[in-house]
This record gives sequence, C-alpha cells and structure tokens, in this order.
Amino acid sequence: MAMATGSGSGKARIHLSGVFDGSRAMELANWLRRERAAEISVDFSDVDRFEAFGVDVLFRELAGLRGAGATVRCSGIPPCVTEGLDALGIAVMPSPRHPRWAPWAP
Repeated sequence: MAMATGSGSGKARIHLSGVFDGSRAMELANWLRRERAAEISVDFSDVDRFEAFGVDVLFRELAGLRGAGATVRCSGIPPCVTEGLDALGIAVMPSPRHPRWAPWAP
C-alpha cells in the first residue's frame, strides 16, 4: 500500500495496490482513523483482486468511522463493492484510469 498525504491542504490521498484482503483492509482502516484531513481520497484502481473477507472488513470498519468528521471518497472500486459503499454513504468516484481488477479492456 502506498500512501501520500497532502501537505497542509486538508486533503489526503491513499493509493492501494496488490490484493485487497482482510489485512490490507485493517491497514487502511487504521490509517483512516489516524488521518486528520477533512477529505480523504482512496484509489483502488491498482488493486489486482478483492477478497470477500477484505471487503467485509472494509464495510465493517467504514461503518464504524461514520460521523468521524472526514469525507471519504473512493475510486477504482468494482460494482459489488460500490453497492456496499453507497449503503454506507461513502462517495464513489469514477476511476482515473482502467482498474487492474477489471476483466475487460478499456
């Protein structure tokens, strides 16, 4: 997982790659709890594969973070994950590029 935060802008970005499993989901959740930015963008477009347990952990942890103050926006998410994020009130943005997990060509 590669992270880069905006310096003093009130915005933070995190860019994920590899396999999104339970461990990666907890790592992301811990980072989101510590981040003090008003807006956090999470880019999943370089994730190779989403494991079901990782997605379940993500939903559970994001549900616990609701009302924490920061606005979280996600991009590069598969449709099955988008539905769960919508239910939690997490904004889903279009991916800036073709996601690696997508089986079809751009």
